[in-house]
Amino acid sequence: PRRGSSDRPRPEDLTADFSAMDPYALLDVSPSASPEEIKSAYKRAVARYHPDKVAHLGKEFQELAHKKLLAIQQAYETLQKARR
Repeated sequence: PRRGSSDRPRPEDLTADFSAMDPYALLDVSPSASPEEIKSAYKRAVARYHPDKVAHLGKEFQELAHKKLLAIQQAYETLQKARR
């Protein structure tokens, strides 16, 4: 489920400790989400937090977006492995 009408990341979204976040929380899906829902949420998150999407906010935000993108990728891989 989407939380806001804007696809642009907010600065507070980029400053969390992503390594401590639950993979489901990072992808904004419930633990009962289907593989298709998880994949869709992953694609949405990748599109939203791609560093090119925040280029207009400066290098610092690009770096933070890159860190979040890596965490999103790790969360997706974790959930994929857990469902095998």
